[in-house]
Amino acid sequence: MTVRRPYYGWLVLLAAAAAMVGTLPGRTQGLGLITEPLLADLGIGRVDYAQLNLWATLAGAAGALGIGRFIDRLGSRVVLAVVALALGAGVCAMSRVTSFAELAIAVTLTRALGQSALSVVSLAMVGQWFVRRIDMAMAIYSIVMSMGFMIAFPALGALVQARGWRVAWLAVGAAI
Repeated sequence: MTVRRPYYGWLVLLAAAAAMVGTLPGRTQGLGLITEPLLADLGIGRVDYAQLNLWATLAGAAGALGIGRFIDRLGSRVVLAVVALALGAGVCAMSRVTSFAELAIAVTLTRALGQSALSVVSLAMVGQWFVRRIDMAMAIYSIVMSMGFMIAFPALGALVQARGWRVAWLAVGAAI
């Protein structure tokens, strides 16, 4: 008699897609939703912010380095949890910044943890779970992830307009 184990592949796909949507605060389109009110609130010029964003993006790319090794040693669930919690805390902290230096640190962290590290974890989850039929798994992942971004982007934009960038960013951090 064969014991049937439940198939959790669809849950992995949902979790991986949700993790990729969770990278929104570390991505240009996510930061773009709060740029204008953030600049006005902190009194920062566009050129200074653009330079900050450039260096934060370049430095934040280092967040992808070593994540694969951590996934291999600790497993994707542990690394996903740690990176997501760290990103959520970083986004919440960013909602409280009051200076250019604090903003530089916060944006760099969101780039490193969101755009870089969490993206790697998300993609690795699908690749590790699905050995066969990876093509179908990635197609479903891409569709679900795209739908998640299509929901998250306007929802965050509406929240920024209704409640301000700080409340919106705190809500995003808490959601992650």
